[in-house]
Amino acid sequence: MRHTPNVIKRCDVIVARLATGLAIVGGLGIVALICTIAVSVFWRYVLNDPIFGINDVATLTLILVAGASVAYGARNGAHVSIDVISQLMGPKMSRIADVVMLLATFSIISLACYALFVKACGFKKACVTSDLNIEHRYFYYYLGVCLGVYALEVGLSLLKSIWGDSGASPMAKAH
Repeated sequence: MRHTPNVIKRCDVIVARLATGLAIVGGLGIVALICTIAVSVFWRYVLNDPIFGINDVATLTLILVAGASVAYGARNGAHVSIDVISQLMGPKMSRIADVVMLLATFSIISLACYALFVKACGFKKACVTSDLNIEHRYFYYYLGVCLGVYALEVGLSLLKSIWGDSGASPMAKAH
């Protein structure tokens, strides 16, 4: 096994910090979502006066949580995966399958990230919430950043796997 270059290690530290920052945003989003739902329930059932637009706020807050969980989950191996190849074919075939899987994952996530930044609002550019007319574009950009962090994590895992780092495989992280 070869020694992983320092530039990959430094990039790994940066991606870890980005994922941690997004996890903090996600955690604050969960707190905000809990408060939003609690206030909504109180106003609706105790005061019998529902708050107009509260669903828009809750939905957009949930976007913050979902994006953060994607990036943080990628960093910490929290996404579901099934490792059948290494059980049946051995470590060499598992390494080849990991490289192919990481390359496909990187390609798909990069395409989705690109689409969130460039094509997010669709053809008519009608991307606002139904009640408060809050523009979605900035939330799409946030999701693009989260998927970008995910793509960076997968790209680093791919480089480490090609370089020969046995701990780079997502399967190794899951165990």
